Amino acid sequence: MTRGSTPPHAAVIYNPTRIQLERVTRLVDAAAAEAGWGPTSWIPTRERSTAVDQVAEALGGGAALVIAAGGDGTVREVAGAMRHTRTPFAVVPVGTANLFARNAGIPIDTVAAVRAAFTGEDRSVDVGLIEYRNPEGVRRSTPFLVMSGFGVDADMVAYADPVLKRRFGWIAYVVPIIRGLFRRDRPRVSWKEDGGPIRSGRTHTMFVGNCGTVSAGLDVLPDALLDDGVLDVLMVRSLEGWDGVRVTRWLHRANNPVARFSKGRRTRGRRVQPSAVETAGSAGGALRYLRVRRIDVTVSPPAKFQADGDGIGLVSAARLTVDPGALIVRLPATAVRSGRLRP
Repeated sequence: MTRGSTPPHAAVIYNPTRIQLERVTRLVDAAAAEAGWGPTSWIPTRERSTAVDQVAEALGGGAALVIAAGGDGTVREVAGAMRHTRTPFAVVPVGTANLFARNAGIPIDTVAAVRAAFTGEDRSVDVGLIEYRNPEGVRRSTPFLVMSGFGVDADMVAYADPVLKRRFGWIAYVVPIIRGLFRRDRPRVSWKEDGGPIRSGRTHTMFVGNCGTVSAGLDVLPDALLDDGVLDVLMVRSLEGWDGVRVTRWLHRANNPVARFSKGRRTRGRRVQPSAVETAGSAGGALRYLRVRRIDVTVSPPAKFQADGDGIGLVSAARLTVDPGALIVRLPATAVRSGRLRP
């Protein structure tokens, strides 16, 4: 900044039902002053406006940094509106799961997250997009930063008690997760990868992710990176009998400490190779692991889908695509070593 020039300023788009506004304001003001920035703009989310409106207000006011303060829903919506703006985007996570923050290496601690927003490094990351049709034929779309899909994860979102979520956080997901694990209905799914041939099969759960860690720290897409220009897809045939045993063994391999350490080392050196599940015949058919830029899916009967922890209702058909490098995210330096970004 040259003498006499106007210092940059940030804008915080916040969910007023989530944050302790007085405390967060104090922390942001202190961090901005320490960084030599001007007064911060504060823009609440509103029921009758969209994140597009709030981002337009922030950027129209000249913000050099847009911070989303809220849960995964707020983060997802603001990030979607920030695509291709080339203005850095930061996150102060104050939700229940905070999935994007955990995957990206953003501190869950509010003090550390605010500090990282003003002192971190800017990295370009991918954004996913799901365009879908419900059983009534209505078409909608929504972005996602972490993952979308149906099955266990969507059941967890659909059946979590909102009162328990507010009081006990992620513990409220335990019963819905168990319910999803024991669910026996398996819709018939037809899919097409990057315009290829149509395939089909009964499917219990499908994850389509830009990154791979879900609630309770379980890594379901161990090879997913935030900035590799592709989506990772895991399709689970069933969780009964030997299928359940194979899925459990594979998740154990993906989540044991040795595998996590090895993944971090491989990621820092080069892009990890396709999962052993994909190259070894899909673990006897119980699992299928794919990497795609686009996947077209039809589901019969329609299934409940979710996007970054928000239910989007029953879906009969969907196209999921990746928007490579569409979002500039302000991350702490330690995030580069998290194993979720290319070196």
